[in-house]
Amino acid sequence: MTIHSLLLEYLSAYNKHDINKIVNFLHPNCRVIFNDQLVLQGVEAMRPTYESDFLNPQANVTLLEYHEDTNNKDRIRVLLKTHDNRLIDVTYIFEMKNNDEEFNNAKMIEHIIHSVKSQ
Repeated sequence: MTIHSLLLEYLSAYNKHDINKIVNFLHPNCRVIFNDQLVLQGVEAMRPTYESDFLNPQANVTLLEYHEDTNNKDRIRVLLKTHDNRLIDVTYIFEMKNNDEEFNNAKMIEHIIHSVKSQ
């Protein structure tokens, strides 16, 4: 499995509002960084954010662009568009398993949000 396909699985789970599958993607100590500040840490801190998002039945994201980091194969930077026309520039970092090329059972350890803009 590639980091791109792993990301697509995560985004698909988000668009299906499958909170259990999303939580399975997250490392127990997963972190969200925004403006160089830690804003959330741990699955239990992140779960309410997803639950809040899913109160809106229209909640979804579309992947507009992605760039795999050739120097750091554990991360992928993406541009997402939300249902309410926000553009989110975010890097997802995954914990690798077994070796540097293996993404099976990888867990997301960090979301680094670079910017959020309304269109």
